[in-house]
Amino acid sequence: MRRETLRVLLGKVSVVTVVAALAACASGSVLKWNQVDADALMGTGAGRQTYNAIRFETFGPRAEQIFGYFLYRDGIEVVTGEGIPVARLGKKTLQEVMADYDRLRQSRMYTGGSRLLVREVLRGDAVVGYTASDLNMDVQLWDITQGEGPPVLRLVYRDQRRDYDSPDPLRPHRRGY
Repeated sequence: MRRETLRVLLGKVSVVTVVAALAACASGSVLKWNQVDADALMGTGAGRQTYNAIRFETFGPRAEQIFGYFLYRDGIEVVTGEGIPVARLGKKTLQEVMADYDRLRQSRMYTGGSRLLVREVLRGDAVVGYTASDLNMDVQLWDITQGEGPPVLRLVYRDQRRDYDSPDPLRPHRRGY
């Protein structure tokens, strides 16, 4: 093979490899959710039922972190990744999660934060769990199940608090005050 042909071939192989790697990372579908009234839900059977619960929180340079929870049914595996601090809480009801949130904020002496917003997460037409998170946390769950195995969900979130000490990207000529 000539030297130029080998370079072209190696270039094509590397492009195909990168595209395949990106396609493998992007597999899955985001699950739909509906916001529910937490008080009304706690009065129903679903609100009094115990679920597997995990607590996750933001991390970074802020003085106060914000928290979220995911309550899910048995038989589902939840993965996070990206260095998200996660605490597995065992079996909890929605009311116990609300109490844990209040206790945690008081123990860390946080004054910020909102009441937890509760959303039911749907996989197909069935509710697989509930997220309970601060108003400033956008929580999404992705179905990354491979084949016929048990459901595997990937939890990702975004901290939506604005940093008022830096310029607002939507208003480039003004500071975010």
